[in-house]
Amino acid sequence: MARFHFRLEPVLHMRQRAEEQAQQALARAERQLQEAERRLALAEDRLREAYGSANDAERVGSDVVQLTWHRNWIVVKTRDVEASRLDVRDRLETRDLRLHQAQEAHKQRRVLERFKERARLVFDTEQAHREMQAIDELATIKAARRSGDFQ
Repeated sequence: MARFHFRLEPVLHMRQRAEEQAQQALARAERQLQEAERRLALAEDRLREAYGSANDAERVGSDVVQLTWHRNWIVVKTRDVEASRLDVRDRLETRDLRLHQAQEAHKQRRVLERFKERARLVFDTEQAHREMQAIDELATIKAARRSGDFQ
């Protein structure tokens, strides 16, 4: 009995590896996005704290130097927040690109797998047909021997 051999098996393995790599890249991009979002939340918290500290300084009647220092500190924290937002946006775009690449790799792998499944179905059908022919031929020979027509 013949064995099934899919000639595009090396290509299928290559596509499987490509999909795995795309999934790993997507996972890295997801982690980097989460880390950037965490840094953004932290920067926003620090900015709120800077505003709170400046308000406290105004309430207690701090001198101009200290109020100016607080304002400058708020400017620095605002820049940190904006930089973190830009980083999140960049990471989001990267994640979206990696997601698209992973989906495309999955689709390419599935196309080959469906092709392999169809080829396997054709092979199995042909094998079953050959087996039935062999069984029919044996039955014919056996029937011929019984009737004495075959020697």
